[in-house]
Amino acid sequence: MTDMTEDNAAAASSRTWDQFGPAYDQPPFDGQPRTYMIASMPRSGSHMLGHLLFSTGELGSPLEYVHPRNFSTWQKRLGEESRASTLRRIMARRTTPNGRFGLKAHWPQFSHTLEDDVELLEILDIQDWLRITRRDTVAQAVSLVIARQTKSWISFHQEKHEPSYDYDALASAERGLKKHEAAWDAFFEGRGIDPHVVVYEDMLTDPGQTVTDVCTFLGVPVPADLPEPETARQATARNAEWRERYLEESSR
Repeated sequence: MTDMTEDNAAAASSRTWDQFGPAYDQPPFDGQPRTYMIASMPRSGSHMLGHLLFSTGELGSPLEYVHPRNFSTWQKRLGEESRASTLRRIMARRTTPNGRFGLKAHWPQFSHTLEDDVELLEILDIQDWLRITRRDTVAQAVSLVIARQTKSWISFHQEKHEPSYDYDALASAERGLKKHEAAWDAFFEGRGIDPHVVVYEDMLTDPGQTVTDVCTFLGVPVPADLPEPETARQATARNAEWRERYLEESSR
């Protein structure tokens, strides 16, 4: 890992986390990178995966660049008039010297781009696909509702509100997650794409193996010193309590 990457990772882990700032910038890159996409779901560990891959120094800085709100912020910060020129500027500053650019998107973010901004997809020219999923959908729904209530989406964020158990919100979150999972299924099947699958629970158990497997899939060197996650798991005893209560109420 280069000194620059170590400094970047340290800056990224601060509480004043800024996804638009220099902590994730790479040396200026000229040309068309090879792009990979992390097809993600809310509360699937995609931020953790993205930071693990960023820490390798080989796989760009995979963040949510096509998120409509994030993209608007990028356009204003870079002072670009068009969406196309904005994306090209992002790619130039977030591609590692080996020519790898990565990004991640939940289904609603990606489907918006797929339907309304084909030009951006042409510029991205996504050639490799990762998919991160989670076996325990109920635990995922619990995590999503808590994040929505507390406004703490990553371990870098402090909770702004105390969450309260809400069965209907949990049921709605579970349905939404299953709907988006099915949408990704249909997308990959319809285009004959066989993505490399990362399972959240397996990543927690052995993040080094996850990085090794992804690097092997993408054809980049496996780091001699495998990175530790820069983001932490946010679940507490509260998550387990809500999960058990929800399952009990659902079975009545």
